[in-house]
Amino acid sequence: MPTRFRSHSGRVTSLLATLLVGAALVLAACSNDVTRRDVTASLTELVIVPSYEAAADSAEALSTEIRILVSDPTSARLEEAQAAWREARSDWSRVQAYTFGPVMEIRISSLVDWWPIDEAKIERALTRPTISAEDVRETFAADQRGFSALEHLLFSDNVLGRLASGDDAYGQYLTALADVIADAIRQASDEWSGAYGEAFSGSGDLAISENLAIADLVRVPVFLTETIGDMQLGVALGITKAEADPTVIPEGHAGVGIDDLEQNVRGIQDTYLGSSDGLGLSDLIAQLSEGTDQRMRDALSHAIDTIAALKSGGQSLNELVETDPDAVAQARDAIKAVQVILTTEIVSLLGVTIGFSDNDGDS
Repeated sequence: MPTRFRSHSGRVTSLLATLLVGAALVLAACSNDVTRRDVTASLTELVIVPSYEAAADSAEALSTEIRILVSDPTSARLEEAQAAWREARSDWSRVQAYTFGPVMEIRISSLVDWWPIDEAKIERALTRPTISAEDVRETFAADQRGFSALEHLLFSDNVLGRLASGDDAYGQYLTALADVIADAIRQASDEWSGAYGEAFSGSGDLAISENLAIADLVRVPVFLTETIGDMQLGVALGITKAEADPTVIPEGHAGVGIDDLEQNVRGIQDTYLGSSDGLGLSDLIAQLSEGTDQRMRDALSHAIDTIAALKSGGQSLNELVETDPDAVAQARDAIKAVQVILTTEIVSLLGVTIGFSDNDGDS
């Protein structure tokens, strides 16, 4: 599916050479005048591109494990496939802080990460004589595909029984879902490694302005914290909606809701702090307000620690909403604190406009 940023050379690995980022980052790190372009170039090369490549690699590894499971449905193979699903899901959750550009232009989210799923539709699809990746991509609804649909099938109670009994549609659906996920994430990764990454860094004829690039790096974390803080945790706890509704949390049989939250916030932290040998938004904010920079650093660290603490009891996020809502509320408060600093201090200091979410009106 072509876009105006389509790379004609596939996985381009020459972005660093093209932009001379290495030398530029060393100079910028030693300077007291870090520019917005310095930051976008550094984050593209050292954070965003490697993160998307990791997500694509783990999604492809998941696809391979699913194929092995379908051909050899044993308990050991199932555990390996489920572990691969968890890793791929975690890597995808990490990049949610920068799901702009290719992900939105080619509407990858509807192929990879839709919630809620429709379990009845998924089960009805299994009555088809055959299921291909093309079927999943072109004719299935968004609530029948992606990580959550795959989770529904891969973590169900009778996976091995259905595969061993010769249920061809079950194995085909598992394989098709995994293939579509892997192809979509690799497509996004290739865009970032190639033409879109160059444009976002400010290189080439289609260079994106540094102000628009910085705005994206702030805007998406704002909407992400709003989504998980208000539309998910807030609704689940009955804080932002009169009646509590835990089903809004995108968590199925695998129970990875807490990891989703943690990786979401870690992704925000990645773009704020940058890599250990590069630059991040923090370098811009610190020049304008050391106090705001420290508050953001502290808020991110506190949010991650508070979310991680939810894992101590071994319960899923949905279970904790019922058994320990105060702990979940504390995690929500910590996420909201990050959002407040973003929407007030950081937006003001950088002079960026938030506007509307790319998900508004999406279907």
